[in-house]
Amino acid sequence: MRSDIPKPDSETNKAPMIAIIVIVALFILGYFAYTMFIPKQVEQMNKTENVQPTEKVKDSI
Repeated sequence: MRSDIPKPDSETNKAPMIAIIVIVALFILGYFAYTMFIPKQVEQMNKTENVQPTEKVKDSI
């Protein structure tokens, strides 16, 4: 194809659209990973069965 002939719109606008689609896809994948992983981590942090009680320390003041 000769370079002096302008390209049709469908060819020129492909790159930004592909970039936007890739960014949106990555965002959605990240969101799903976040929703799958974070609740499990929070659940582990909130478990109190294995927590040992701390000893009371008398204030030296």
